Amino acid sequence: MIPERFVTEYPARCGQLLDMLERPARHADLLGSFALLVASAAFTIPFGRMVEKAHPLGPPEDALYKAVEGLKKLPFADSPFWAGGKPGFFRYAKIVTDPEDTVGWLNEKGEHPLKSTEAKDANIVLRTIRNGLAHGNVVYLDKDGYETAGKRVVYLAFLSKHESGDGFRVAIFDEESFLAFLKGWIGRLQGFPLERKLAFAEAAE
Repeated sequence: MIPERFVTEYPARCGQLLDMLERPARHADLLGSFALLVASAAFTIPFGRMVEKAHPLGPPEDALYKAVEGLKKLPFADSPFWAGGKPGFFRYAKIVTDPEDTVGWLNEKGEHPLKSTEAKDANIVLRTIRNGLAHGNVVYLDKDGYETAGKRVVYLAFLSKHESGDGFRVAIFDEESFLAFLKGWIGRLQGFPLERKLAFAEAAE
Protein backbone atom coordinates (compact mmCIF):
# COMPACT_ATOMS: atom_id res chain seq x y z
CA MET A 1 0.00 0.00 0.00
CA ILE A 2 1.14 3.56 -0.74
CA PRO A 3 2.25 5.14 2.55
CA GLU A 4 0.43 8.20 3.85
CA ARG A 5 3.68 9.47 5.34
CA PHE A 6 6.70 8.19 3.48
CA VAL A 7 9.36 9.62 5.80
CA THR A 8 8.22 7.44 8.71
CA GLU A 9 6.27 4.59 7.11
CA TYR A 10 9.04 3.64 4.69
CA PRO A 11 11.63 3.22 7.49
CA ALA A 12 9.04 1.20 9.44
CA ARG A 13 8.73 -1.16 6.48
CA CYS A 14 12.53 -1.39 6.32
CA GLY A 15 12.41 -2.31 10.01
CA GLN A 16 10.03 -5.15 9.23
CA LEU A 17 12.43 -6.45 6.59
CA LEU A 18 15.31 -6.07 9.04
CA ASP A 19 13.49 -8.26 11.55
CA MET A 20 12.78 -10.86 8.86
CA LEU A 21 16.33 -11.03 7.48
CA GLU A 22 18.63 -10.36 10.42
CA ARG A 23 18.87 -13.98 11.52
CA PRO A 24 19.89 -15.37 8.10
CA ALA A 25 22.37 -12.49 7.69
CA ARG A 26 23.97 -13.42 11.01
CA HIS A 27 23.99 -17.09 10.07
CA ALA A 28 25.84 -16.26 6.83
CA ASP A 29 28.28 -13.97 8.73
CA LEU A 30 27.16 -11.01 6.63
CA LEU A 31 26.01 -8.69 9.40
CA GLY A 32 28.09 -5.70 8.25
CA SER A 33 26.89 -5.92 4.67
CA PHE A 34 23.33 -6.43 5.87
CA ALA A 35 23.56 -3.32 8.07
CA LEU A 36 24.79 -1.27 5.09
CA LEU A 37 21.93 -2.61 2.97
CA VAL A 38 19.40 -1.51 5.58
CA ALA A 39 21.13 1.85 6.16
CA SER A 40 21.19 2.76 2.49
CA ALA A 41 17.40 2.58 2.52
CA ALA A 42 16.17 3.16 6.07
CA PHE A 43 18.59 5.99 6.89
CA THR A 44 19.75 7.74 3.72
CA ILE A 45 16.36 8.19 2.04
CA PRO A 46 14.36 9.49 5.02
CA PHE A 47 17.27 11.66 6.19
CA GLY A 48 17.19 13.50 2.86
CA ARG A 49 13.46 14.09 3.28
CA MET A 50 14.05 15.41 6.81
CA VAL A 51 16.79 17.97 6.24
CA GLU A 52 16.64 19.22 2.65
CA LYS A 53 14.62 22.45 2.65
CA ALA A 54 14.48 22.52 -1.16
CA HIS A 55 13.50 18.86 -1.60
CA PRO A 56 11.57 18.40 -4.89
CA LEU A 57 8.78 16.58 -3.05
CA GLY A 58 8.26 19.42 -0.61
CA PRO A 59 9.96 20.85 2.49
CA PRO A 60 10.52 18.66 5.55
CA GLU A 61 8.07 18.53 8.42
CA ASP A 62 9.00 21.06 11.09
CA ALA A 63 9.23 18.59 13.97
CA LEU A 64 11.45 16.17 12.07
CA TYR A 65 13.69 18.96 10.77
CA LYS A 66 14.02 20.50 14.24
CA ALA A 67 14.76 17.09 15.73
CA VAL A 68 17.86 16.76 13.53
CA GLU A 69 18.91 20.40 13.99
CA GLY A 70 18.45 20.04 17.75
CA LEU A 71 21.14 17.37 17.83
CA LYS A 72 23.84 19.99 17.24
CA LYS A 73 24.39 20.33 20.99
CA LEU A 74 24.03 16.67 21.89
CA PRO A 75 26.89 14.14 21.90
CA PHE A 76 26.19 11.31 19.49
CA ALA A 77 26.53 8.66 22.20
CA ASP A 78 23.78 10.46 24.15
CA SER A 79 21.44 10.84 21.19
CA PRO A 80 17.95 9.29 21.33
CA PHE A 81 18.84 6.55 18.83
CA TRP A 82 20.31 4.25 21.48
CA ALA A 83 17.06 3.60 23.39
CA GLY A 84 18.69 4.51 26.71
CA GLY A 85 21.84 2.49 26.06
CA LYS A 86 25.22 3.33 24.57
CA PRO A 87 26.99 2.13 21.41
CA GLY A 88 29.28 -0.81 22.06
CA PHE A 89 31.94 0.82 19.91
CA PHE A 90 31.92 4.20 18.21
CA ARG A 91 34.69 6.58 17.21
CA TYR A 92 34.71 9.93 15.42
CA ALA A 93 37.76 11.69 14.01
CA LYS A 94 38.96 14.08 11.38
CA ILE A 95 41.66 12.31 9.38
CA VAL A 96 44.25 14.46 7.66
CA THR A 97 46.05 11.72 5.72
CA ASP A 98 45.26 9.86 2.48
CA PRO A 99 41.73 8.38 2.89
CA GLU A 100 42.67 5.46 0.60
CA ASP A 101 45.47 4.33 2.96
CA THR A 102 43.71 2.99 6.06
CA VAL A 103 46.98 1.86 7.62
CA GLY A 104 48.17 5.46 7.44
CA TRP A 105 44.95 7.08 8.70
CA LEU A 106 45.87 9.71 11.29
CA ASN A 107 43.94 12.46 12.99
CA GLU A 108 45.38 15.88 13.83
CA LYS A 109 46.97 14.41 16.98
CA GLY A 110 48.77 11.73 14.97
CA GLU A 111 46.44 8.95 16.18
CA HIS A 112 44.62 6.29 14.19
CA PRO A 113 40.84 6.97 14.34
CA LEU A 114 40.26 3.78 16.36
CA LYS A 115 42.20 5.45 19.18
CA SER A 116 40.55 8.84 18.79
CA THR A 117 38.81 10.41 21.77
CA GLU A 118 37.39 13.31 19.76
CA ALA A 119 33.72 13.97 20.45
CA LYS A 120 31.28 15.42 17.93
CA ASP A 121 27.64 16.33 18.11
CA ALA A 122 25.02 13.95 16.78
CA ASN A 123 24.04 16.22 13.90
CA ILE A 124 27.56 16.12 12.42
CA VAL A 125 27.82 12.36 12.88
CA LEU A 126 24.48 11.76 11.16
CA ARG A 127 25.58 13.90 8.22
CA THR A 128 28.90 12.05 8.06
CA ILE A 129 27.05 8.71 7.88
CA ARG A 130 24.65 10.10 5.28
CA ASN A 131 27.43 11.44 3.07
CA GLY A 132 29.44 8.24 3.38
CA LEU A 133 26.46 6.14 2.31
CA ALA A 134 25.29 8.50 -0.43
CA HIS A 135 28.71 8.82 -2.07
CA GLY A 136 30.00 5.30 -1.53
CA ASN A 137 32.60 6.43 1.01
CA VAL A 138 32.23 3.32 3.18
CA VAL A 139 35.17 1.18 4.22
CA TYR A 140 35.26 -2.27 5.83
CA LEU A 141 37.94 -2.46 8.54
CA ASP A 142 39.48 -5.43 10.35
CA LYS A 143 40.12 -5.65 14.10
CA ASP A 144 43.18 -3.42 13.77
CA GLY A 145 41.29 -0.74 11.85
CA TYR A 146 42.79 -1.55 8.47
CA GLU A 147 41.20 -2.45 5.12
CA THR A 148 42.91 -5.81 4.72
CA ALA A 149 41.49 -8.06 2.00
CA GLY A 150 40.50 -11.48 3.27
CA LYS A 151 40.33 -10.45 6.94
CA ARG A 152 37.07 -10.54 8.88
CA VAL A 153 35.04 -7.33 8.98
CA VAL A 154 34.87 -5.84 12.47
CA TYR A 155 34.22 -2.15 11.88
CA LEU A 156 32.34 -0.01 9.36
CA ALA A 157 33.80 3.41 8.56
CA PHE A 158 31.88 6.27 6.94
CA LEU A 159 33.84 9.14 5.41
CA SER A 160 32.74 12.64 4.45
CA LYS A 161 34.91 15.39 3.00
CA HIS A 162 35.48 18.07 5.62
CA GLU A 163 33.85 21.38 4.70
CA SER A 164 37.20 23.15 5.07
CA GLY A 165 38.50 21.06 2.18
CA ASP A 166 41.24 19.76 4.46
CA GLY A 167 40.82 16.12 5.42
CA PHE A 168 37.83 13.86 5.99
CA ARG A 169 35.40 13.30 8.79
CA VAL A 170 35.16 9.61 9.69
CA ALA A 171 32.61 7.82 11.88
CA ILE A 172 33.45 4.23 12.83
CA PHE A 173 31.16 1.62 14.38
CA ASP A 174 31.46 -2.04 15.10
CA GLU A 175 28.85 -4.10 13.27
CA GLU A 176 26.58 -4.60 16.28
CA SER A 177 26.60 -0.94 17.26
CA PHE A 178 25.73 0.23 13.77
CA LEU A 179 22.84 -2.21 13.55
CA ALA A 180 21.65 -1.05 16.98
CA PHE A 181 21.79 2.54 15.76
CA LEU A 182 19.64 1.67 12.72
CA LYS A 183 17.03 -0.03 14.89
CA GLY A 184 16.97 2.98 17.19
CA TRP A 185 16.75 5.38 14.24
CA ILE A 186 13.78 3.51 12.76
CA GLY A 187 12.03 3.38 16.11
CA ARG A 188 12.70 7.05 16.86
CA LEU A 189 11.08 8.19 13.60
CA GLN A 190 7.86 6.44 14.57
CA GLY A 191 7.46 8.74 17.58
CA PHE A 192 6.67 11.91 15.61
CA PRO A 193 2.97 12.69 15.11
CA LEU A 194 1.79 13.47 11.60
CA GLU A 195 1.83 17.24 10.97
CA ARG A 196 0.21 17.44 7.60
CA LYS A 197 -0.80 15.41 4.59
CA LEU A 198 2.24 14.81 2.41
CA ALA A 199 0.58 14.18 -0.92
CA PHE A 200 3.00 13.86 -3.83
CA ALA A 201 0.67 15.74 -6.15
CA GLU A 202 0.54 18.75 -3.82
CA ALA A 203 4.30 18.75 -3.27
CA ALA A 204 5.00 18.68 -6.99
CA GLU A 205 2.93 21.76 -7.79
